[in-house]
Amino acid sequence: MYNYHTHTYRCGHAIGLDEEYVQEAIKSSYKGIGFSDHIMLPKLEEVLIRAHYKEINDYFSSINSLKEKYKKEIEIYTSFECEWDNNYEKFYRKLLQDNKVDYLIFGNHNCYFKGKKEHFLKYISKKNYLRRYVTKSIKALRSGLFKIMAHPDIFMSGLKWDKDCEKVAKIICKEAKINNVALELNCGCFINEKKKNICCEERYRYPFKQFWDIAKKEGNLIVVGIDAHAPSAFSSPNIDLMNQFIEKNQIKVEKQINF
Repeated sequence: MYNYHTHTYRCGHAIGLDEEYVQEAIKSSYKGIGFSDHIMLPKLEEVLIRAHYKEINDYFSSINSLKEKYKKEIEIYTSFECEWDNNYEKFYRKLLQDNKVDYLIFGNHNCYFKGKKEHFLKYISKKNYLRRYVTKSIKALRSGLFKIMAHPDIFMSGLKWDKDCEKVAKIICKEAKINNVALELNCGCFINEKKKNICCEERYRYPFKQFWDIAKKEGNLIVVGIDAHAPSAFSSPNIDLMNQFIEKNQIKVEKQINF
């Protein structure tokens, strides 16, 4: 009924006009849509990952215009999906304080260290990156900036479940619960990918069952995120794979978050 994770063409790896996402969400009977493109950051250019910072005002203007145009048909929210980086904490906080955004999503994709940017997924099979993943997660979850953590089980994209992975999952679930951050069951792999051979197991990268067993036990607030990179994602028949996953694993999902 509500999707809080929607990208736009600006990031360079999504397609479709902003209005087309809204129209498709309405056609698919959604009551709310949150635009949460990869955040545009001052003094940082990442082609095909996020838009240039100069596009941020166009982003705000477009969404605000759609809020007004479709206010009788659907609720529309303004947000960003953000990495955790100490250098941008004040920038994130000001967006919230100035009411530029309704909420922020924490997406833990990248590892910054020694002045060099590394993508977690490229090296996630190495355990030293698992440690960095959880360290960044703790800082972000304790910051008070984020309402949702996107695909918190993404660290299982290249690993076999073991005691280290279980420990990471327990830490993330505990910190999210304490700090009132919802954990997102992400539909991205169901919609855009096929099963992969990961550590001799044929499966989707995420959602990962054992992680969500811990989230259930911890009593986390859980939401579903379409992670839409095209308007058609809202009507994808593969969303039913998420419905099956939720039903099979008896996961309680919140339909709406109060911002």
